[in-house]
Amino acid sequence: MRVDLSIVIVSWNTRDLLRDCLASLPGATAGLAAETFVVDNASGDGSAAMVGAEFPACRLLEGGGNLGFARGNNLALPLCAGRAVLLLNPDTVCPPGSLAALFACLMATPDAAAAGPTLVDAAGRPVVSWGDFPAARLHLLSLLDPQRRWLPGRLRRAGLGVVPAPDSRGGPVDYVTGACLMLRREALAAVGPLDERYFMYFEETDWCRRARSAGWRVYHCPTVRVTHLEGRAAERTGRFRLEQFQHSYRLFMARHGGPGAVARIRAAQFVEYAAKALWRGVAPGDRARNRALARLWWATARLQWRARLDPRPPGGP
Repeated sequence: MRVDLSIVIVSWNTRDLLRDCLASLPGATAGLAAETFVVDNASGDGSAAMVGAEFPACRLLEGGGNLGFARGNNLALPLCAGRAVLLLNPDTVCPPGSLAALFACLMATPDAAAAGPTLVDAAGRPVVSWGDFPAARLHLLSLLDPQRRWLPGRLRRAGLGVVPAPDSRGGPVDYVTGACLMLRREALAAVGPLDERYFMYFEETDWCRRARSAGWRVYHCPTVRVTHLEGRAAERTGRFRLEQFQHSYRLFMARHGGPGAVARIRAAQFVEYAAKALWRGVAPGDRARNRALARLWWATARLQWRARLDPRPPGGP
């Protein structure tokens, strides 16, 4: 039987989220011949046993340790037989027909290497779904106009992470969020797998950048919606998460811009987050929230002074 869509989900200690995600897939892929792979990164919460008992049609792959997002997905990619491959976070829920519609969007666009939906939170409000490739100016724009209320035209829509507007028409973007990233098989063969130097964060941005360099495009399909319980799968990793983001950010900039680009990004982030932390320290409103944000942004600003970051993933192999 010809397979239309191969779905790959990498999970680490996300049993309950993973159950909801897997339960949503039959309705989401209605009309497609689909297969699902779950890569379990040595979870300690019974995730693997749950998949085996409740979703026997899924193919379970044991990572043998916390491989991270890129290595975990790459473990399954050689086994995928679909015309398209979906990289899906376990903290997503896919409404009926959503993945079939995303597949149709991808296949209807011959130059599309990848496509992604509008991601929404549990209340149905759009969240970050796509973005521009990183550049120092984007941090400065975020500082000048955080809510994008007065910047003109294209600058108002520019950002490392963009929340789609209600009237978004979609079309080509720099990258779509890896929480729900559908890849065309031909593009995957041409561009190659995810770069395993990224344990977490920026692996999808890097892949989309490589696809662009190879002559492909990436599309946001705004009429397709997928619920992303953003951060639920990563929230228990604390300090590691903050340092890993910065580590991956520097790796991306070094690969695609060189040492000078890394220095510019670090400087721009220091200016942005130090200024935001100072503002939150004196801002009116919810004092507890302001203090929490100020601490987070000071921590991010201070990381820019560290020449070397060496985040150690929990549960690594």
